[in-house]
Amino acid sequence: MKRLLCASIIAIVLMSAVSCGGNVNLPKPGATGKIGELLVIIENNHWDSEVGDTIRSIFEKPYPGLAQPEKFYTLIPVANSSFLPVMQKHRNILLISISTELSEPKLTIKHDHWATPQIVLNAIGPDISSIAKILSDKREYMITLYEQAELERQSKNVKAFSDTTINQTIKKRFYIDLHVPSGYYTVMRNDAGFIWLETRSNHNSIGVFVYSYPFVDDSTFTVNYLVNKRDSIMKEKVHGARDSSWMTTTKLIMPELEIKKFNGLLYGELRGLWELVNDYMGGPFVSRSYIDLNRRRIITVEGYIYAPRFDKRDYVRRVMGIINTFSFDGDKTKDNSHD
Repeated sequence: MKRLLCASIIAIVLMSAVSCGGNVNLPKPGATGKIGELLVIIENNHWDSEVGDTIRSIFEKPYPGLAQPEKFYTLIPVANSSFLPVMQKHRNILLISISTELSEPKLTIKHDHWATPQIVLNAIGPDISSIAKILSDKREYMITLYEQAELERQSKNVKAFSDTTINQTIKKRFYIDLHVPSGYYTVMRNDAGFIWLETRSNHNSIGVFVYSYPFVDDSTFTVNYLVNKRDSIMKEKVHGARDSSWMTTTKLIMPELEIKKFNGLLYGELRGLWELVNDYMGGPFVSRSYIDLNRRRIITVEGYIYAPRFDKRDYVRRVMGIINTFSFDGDKTKDNSHD
């Protein structure tokens, strides 16, 4: 009886707030859609125009570091008249609008507009050509924006299902914070400077390496140095079904290196392909190598994919979600930054 009375009172209060113009801050629904999907709200005739061509050239370019080409984003064009409320909950949305009231185009961004977490970009201009131009001018900004949002979602999921035992093992061994979700197991345990974690299903596996070695000088951040160091460590630590087989970096397509900063930390990001010597396994990998000036060392966090029957793009994003949770123990980013 008391529960019924409380429910009735709450209902009356909510109805009164709405009827009186009150603003009830109800939680927004969770975003929908798959990793790597982008909903493009655009009229059919515009999709076949230079605007559509520009959008495809931006978001369907090859995703980096894969053996076979895969599009950066899977585009889903939807006409304005078909943009139903249920679609407004999609995680990534790009709106294309024409307004003759504008003299020049503009690109606006809204976070968590209809759902959470969500990114909504609105490209609006007086005509098709002006919209195509602003999209082209902002291509790197848009790719970065959507990609950061995807990786933040992955990292949030990783932290939500984090394996505290594995996290503590990494923390004690390397003096870093790194979240690894449940479902991973330790392949190699008793090595002070190396740890190997992996999760498997019937036809694929995702693995994570953490390893460190002495920091000598800034020549560390070159492709040749990082690849040679990686290969020497993999040959010693990561073997296949037999000892005569070990992991190495594919040299036919050399990895690409970018020097970046994340949370104030300088790192070299290496994206490339791995393979097993004397075996037939291989796939993409992403590694980040950080300078730890406090301990005069390089600390590397790496993820690799083996999924011969599947596309690899979104597996890479998932393992990047783990890598993105990295920080030095105690978050002493200023002490570890290096300009």
